[in-house]
Amino acid sequence: MDKRYILLLFGFLGLLFVLSMLSLTVGTSNITFYEILRYLLTGTSGTELTDTIIFKIRILRTLGAIIAGLGISTAGILMQSYFRNPLADPYLMGVSNGATLGVVLYGFTSVLVWSDLPKSSIGMILSAYVGSIAVMLVISSIAKFSRQTSTLLISGIMIGAITSGITTMLVYTGDMFGDDNSKLSHFLSWGMGSVSNLTVNYLIIMAIIVIPLLILIVIMLSKKLDANILGDNYAKSVGLNVKSFKRVLILLSCMLTATIVAFTGPIAFIGMFTPIIAKIMCRTSKHSKILPISAILGAIFLLIADIIARPSVLIPHGTNTLPLLCPLSIMGAPIAIYVYTKSKQFKM
Repeated sequence: MDKRYILLLFGFLGLLFVLSMLSLTVGTSNITFYEILRYLLTGTSGTELTDTIIFKIRILRTLGAIIAGLGISTAGILMQSYFRNPLADPYLMGVSNGATLGVVLYGFTSVLVWSDLPKSSIGMILSAYVGSIAVMLVISSIAKFSRQTSTLLISGIMIGAITSGITTMLVYTGDMFGDDNSKLSHFLSWGMGSVSNLTVNYLIIMAIIVIPLLILIVIMLSKKLDANILGDNYAKSVGLNVKSFKRVLILLSCMLTATIVAFTGPIAFIGMFTPIIAKIMCRTSKHSKILPISAILGAIFLLIADIIARPSVLIPHGTNTLPLLCPLSIMGAPIAIYVYTKSKQFKM
């Protein structure tokens, strides 16, 4: 492993640590770095209210953004490898919206039967899995007939639009059956991405699923991903079962995306631009190097987006939290345009 890569890796890890500490201090309540440090070292900042804010709000948001960023960026690499397309992304391909629809359908069903099903984390995740895999299979079928970047991208966006429209319709319809206007209405803000409503249980489930999958992908799939990039013929010549491998890519990318979307809503563009930046900065296409850097970049960018989205950060004296879609779109859309216009330079 070359010195440049090691410096790059530890440099981004250092930046991630700095942003994590900043994330713990920024918000409507001013908390100093000293209070954060004291809490982390001793278990208390000296004030009960501050302790509650740090633990129940700031730490959950920070860790949630890190885990979600790690997972969604890795899902982006898997999709880009599957489609051999640098614009493939859980959000642009409609997979995130499919997972969102699955979760909302699950919640809508519970409203109709007057139950507490939405509180079941396993049910939410399984519903997200079904929705994401269904959309991924549709996109995969389209890809068999046309591998043009524009056709694949437009198809993903249109399928995402359809699922988003159905999701919104269900949310508004679901309110008609509830005894108040809050049963499904929170899905409107959640549907544009947010790490502000994570609980300890949600965070633990995300970590238990996402982190082991990331380790497995880096250790077991890096060389196979390298072979797959060079085409089916080369992959077969080195003993890779291409069909089985692509099924694994679909399954893992959907698992990562759905697990995150179930609790944070769709995370836009992170899965598209972090692999591209990682390849440019690493100056290589080797996935053993790209995967860790891309994952860390995903955590960094999602932390930045979450900090920007907080009340009073962009808008002085603001009281509303922006959805993550706002800052992520501003960061990701220009990169998507650039990659699309220069698509020949970014072939997988």
